[in-house]
Amino acid sequence: MHLAPTEEQQAIQSAARTFLAKEITRERWQAWATLPEGYDRDFWAAAAALGWFGYGVPARDGGEGASLLEVGLLMEECGRAAAPLAVFSAVVGALGVASMGSPRQRRDWLPRLVAGEGQAALAVAEAEAEHNPRALVTRARRTRTGYRLSGEKRYVLQAVTADVFLVAARDGTGVSVFLVPKEAGGVHVQPTATFGGDRQSVVSFDGVDLSRAALLGRRTQGWRAIETIQQHATGLLCADMLGGMQTVLDMTARYAAERTQFGVKIGTFQAVQNMAAEMAIATEGARHVVYQALARLAAGRSARRELAIARAWTARSYPAVTLTAHQIHGGAGYVVEHELPRYSARAKAAALMLGTADHWLDVLAEELRLDGVALPGRLRATGRR
Repeated sequence: MHLAPTEEQQAIQSAARTFLAKEITRERWQAWATLPEGYDRDFWAAAAALGWFGYGVPARDGGEGASLLEVGLLMEECGRAAAPLAVFSAVVGALGVASMGSPRQRRDWLPRLVAGEGQAALAVAEAEAEHNPRALVTRARRTRTGYRLSGEKRYVLQAVTADVFLVAARDGTGVSVFLVPKEAGGVHVQPTATFGGDRQSVVSFDGVDLSRAALLGRRTQGWRAIETIQQHATGLLCADMLGGMQTVLDMTARYAAERTQFGVKIGTFQAVQNMAAEMAIATEGARHVVYQALARLAAGRSARRELAIARAWTARSYPAVTLTAHQIHGGAGYVVEHELPRYSARAKAAALMLGTADHWLDVLAEELRLDGVALPGRLRATGRR
């Protein structure tokens, strides 16, 4: 499988890198950290003008029609610059509406989402349920005119700026997905503080009345669609983390080549060289597994195994790479004005989103059939983790 970006894709990445380098200055990022949205209107309008929020949306719905791999390359550049995660959230939300929405829902919402004039956010995880549909407590009960939604969702990214939520709820014997406008009566958003600075919230739905037109896809058959969009979101998050790893590696290599200690460059110390080499191995390994997972998803092929590898790898490696970078930078890397703390905080936050490394290791174990079923070669199962 040829995974290297084409010349056209490299040109798109280069343009995005140039744009982000110009837009995200240290001063601007520090100002964004104090804003509820996590960004300013000028940046959002500039990104929208480039077509980013509809990059993966089909052309028939007003988007650019890019493949998921190409969207991943864009997310990689956002990760390089530690761009606001609102960009990631907006891209995923638009993809969700495009993939699950009826023709009318797509007409009603996608023009706004693609233009950056509105945002959609996934609202799936709960206090005791993130990946198990049977454990969902949020429920949708049928009424004469539609549905009544009650429950609470956790870790909703960019709920503070979202205009509509894609909500997964128990509906009889299955799970249905609903488009719930934030302005609907009974919707409450409570922002939560995070060490990564990402804008997460608890969103509660207190007897929210919805029309039948709010249903996304087929009734009680929504979990498969949610799994698909969450897989796509996970692949894109891995790409964002890959970009961050590359930036941290680059800044650390520059620092080691320039920093003098005991009259010599610290990059000449074997210990520092070995540490930097481990960072490079982790980053290059991430590139291969992330691209492979995105390529399979983009082609519509099963990618559960590849995605589990990519997610477990990046969730472990990104925080580890930033920790090694802090060791090499020493005290300089802990100065608030330095860029490194921004990446180390983002690495820890991203490692907890959409399933931890342990969850994805369990997924991989299932794919390897570690339940007593013989595997090819010398690998044999001795029991479930």
